[in-house]
Amino acid sequence: MTNTDENLHILPRPVERLPDYAHAKARQTLAERLTNAFDLSGASAIAISNSVVDPSEVRASIGGAEQPDVERIPVPGGTLLGIRTSVWARRVMPDPRNPRTFPARRHPFAIEPGTGGEDSKFRPIPEPRPLDAARPQVAELAVMIENRHHLIWASQHAERFVLEENNWKPSIESQGVMEAVWLVATTYEHADGSAPATVLTTVEGSSRTTAVHSLLEVHSHEVPYDDQDAKLRAYIRRLNELFDKGERDRATTVALRCERIPALILVGFRPYPGGSTTFPTAVRSFVALRHVDPPKPWGPGPENESLADEVLDEFCRRNLISETERDYYAGSCTKAEAKAAHLPVDPVLRAAHIVRLFTSDDSAIKHAMRVAVTSQSSRKNIGSKLKNELATGLILRAVADEPAKVDQIRRYLRHAFGQAVHKVAWTSTGRTTEQIVKESLAEVRAVIGDGSTEEPGPASMELAVRAAYPLVVDGRLNADRGTSNNEQPDRRTPGEILDTMRRSIQGVHQLGRALRDYEEGVPLRAVDEEGEIKRTADDSADQIVSDIYLRNEFPPAGKMKARRPGDTPTDRYYNSLSALGSAMMDVKRTFDDLKEVRGDDNQPIVEVQGVELRHITSWRDLLSIWDEEMVVWGRTFRKKYGTKDHGGAIPREDDEPTEVDPYAEAEYETADN
Repeated sequence: MTNTDENLHILPRPVERLPDYAHAKARQTLAERLTNAFDLSGASAIAISNSVVDPSEVRASIGGAEQPDVERIPVPGGTLLGIRTSVWARRVMPDPRNPRTFPARRHPFAIEPGTGGEDSKFRPIPEPRPLDAARPQVAELAVMIENRHHLIWASQHAERFVLEENNWKPSIESQGVMEAVWLVATTYEHADGSAPATVLTTVEGSSRTTAVHSLLEVHSHEVPYDDQDAKLRAYIRRLNELFDKGERDRATTVALRCERIPALILVGFRPYPGGSTTFPTAVRSFVALRHVDPPKPWGPGPENESLADEVLDEFCRRNLISETERDYYAGSCTKAEAKAAHLPVDPVLRAAHIVRLFTSDDSAIKHAMRVAVTSQSSRKNIGSKLKNELATGLILRAVADEPAKVDQIRRYLRHAFGQAVHKVAWTSTGRTTEQIVKESLAEVRAVIGDGSTEEPGPASMELAVRAAYPLVVDGRLNADRGTSNNEQPDRRTPGEILDTMRRSIQGVHQLGRALRDYEEGVPLRAVDEEGEIKRTADDSADQIVSDIYLRNEFPPAGKMKARRPGDTPTDRYYNSLSALGSAMMDVKRTFDDLKEVRGDDNQPIVEVQGVELRHITSWRDLLSIWDEEMVVWGRTFRKKYGTKDHGGAIPREDDEPTEVDPYAEAEYETADN
């Protein structure tokens, strides 16, 4: 079989003899220079000096401690300081929490660590933090892991994911690593009391370092704990002997080409005068700027999750949320830990809390979000779309499903929080579903009875936000699926449909039923105008809601519900309403089409020629009669449903009509006319 791999058509990069591994004295001298110039800890300085191929060259490039002669990299908030050199591949480590793996992670809030499959054996490794909290701008990071097995698990998980999604092995085997990997001295602290281990770790992935280790058969998770200098020196000497002898088998060639890689080691950070940007934030900014463009973008899911994490960190730094709340919103605590902190373990309530936080109109929240997002992104407009996407990224950390399914939910859920969620003053409370449904019904009836506003109020808004989670996650409400093979009756967003539902009595009942059914673990069932569960046409089972059902049952203003299959008086009533609504829409379309018919002069013909007066008179008479009838219909609806307190139930046919102020009636009618 002929191998058509495109890399075989590229002239392989020639191999060279490797430099000897530096003596301990040269490495110690470089470590001292690094400590003096950049205020690094001893462990971080040693990790760097043990990794570089030529310590003397790096030492000479640093210059004086006051003005080190290193590369200066502008980032939002200040300037990173970096050293470009070559490092030994066996002395550096790819990031075990590679951002590309974000969509595939299983967070503790969704699955208790150790109770699921291999992908949830441990909780995801947390974000790096400053090694010394008192010196957050020094260029060294720390990561807390449970134990060495935790790091092994995370490294292997990241390696599998990276080699499947972004495999650089064929290219690197032929060419070696040609672009510098970005490294930071990172200390892995162990919760089990084991001694910390410091090693240079990539901060941008790194898919290239992962590929190199795979080619060299190096276990990445062993690098922090490997300090056998004599073994490495003997290994390099043996490779050079093979090179001198002219032996060029595949293993030797790959080793000579990949054992050293170009690197940019971040060794310092200088914030703006008076600035508060920390080194971890500056690194995230640097990394985010790179991954906006190929070789392979992170995509909206990982990008938004990374931004959301930074937003939570910024909220925490400004004391807008506690550290416990940050972990809770990030999904990095278990449900038991959340319960102990008196935070709701129901993912529906957690989702509502996150949406409220990210859509808050509080100026401190908005400012903190802007600072966090612009530290990683060049975005200027932090609008409702971005806020929804960030909130969605965190909400989905409570969902343990296949990555493809989670990504589909993400694409739908981000459209579930409409403009009203951002504009209406509402709060995420701990009220029960029954309480919030009752208050929402009262709001809707008050709006019907008042007639001066279309906004029900905060309870119905909270209800709609809560119900978005079960309806979208359970696949009962979708976003617009496009035009190809799409049976959706309209192209409204989930947020628009939810907003329509919260404005009607039946809609409020339906939102409440979705929450109850999801909590009980049963399929989400349809309800009628009185909140009673519907049955299928043949009365064989409860009717289950679907995206098409919800769009038909809760249509946009002016369009009536879909036709009913029955033949009861109520069915005929609703079917006639549906027919009237469709006819009204047809009249509007025809009216608009008439105005668009243009003559040779590009003027609307109807505006030039007009319409016979006898036709106009007849049409206006019809419209006048219809208008008078519709005013009465609207008044009757207000009398029937527009009370402020019906005791939680829709009035029946035999209920006494609600007394309505006749002067208010007249005022309402006059206003409409």
